[in-house]
Amino acid sequence: MPARARDCPAASSGYPCTFDPGDIPFLYYSALLAKPSWMRDFSAFSGDLGKGALPSVSFVKTIGYKTEHPGAGTKLSVGVAATTQIIDQILASSYADKTLIILTYDEGGGYFDHVPPPPASGVDGKPYGVRVPTLAIGPFARKNYVSHVTMEHSSIVRFIEWNWLDGKTGQLGQRDTSASNLGSLLEPMKTSTPVPD
Repeated sequence: MPARARDCPAASSGYPCTFDPGDIPFLYYSALLAKPSWMRDFSAFSGDLGKGALPSVSFVKTIGYKTEHPGAGTKLSVGVAATTQIIDQILASSYADKTLIILTYDEGGGYFDHVPPPPASGVDGKPYGVRVPTLAIGPFARKNYVSHVTMEHSSIVRFIEWNWLDGKTGQLGQRDTSASNLGSLLEPMKTSTPVPD
């Protein structure tokens, strides 16, 4: 079991004070299980950021008590501070003028949403739930804008496929082929190439 984080305020020797490998979607793909070097500690991310050695795409997930997740044994403000620190670190780095940061959550958090969910997905017939906050941050993001395009988590995969795999979709079966891209969040004048919605 991973070592317990010393600054975790929860009275637990496990989650939320330790890394939770069951909450990492990449571990459910056999191709990624064979490449453990793809999973790095956050200190490696910070070091690579400082050295200018980040890969084209990085997924950053904070440890449990810094996730803003209900019941994580800490105040919501601890998660907000951790997320803000990561974003500020990127925006203060040499990557600031060429990085799109997508901040999203794995669920709505139980907050009331006054907008009814969209119809069920055409891929699996399952209904969407409440909206999940997602922010586009950085020089390519539209400023002071709220998108009304229905997106889902696989829209991020769709964008990665469009940008780095020449639009070759299908990494998630039909899910990413039918999901909207992130174009409505981005400023065409800044991206130089319009990103589809």
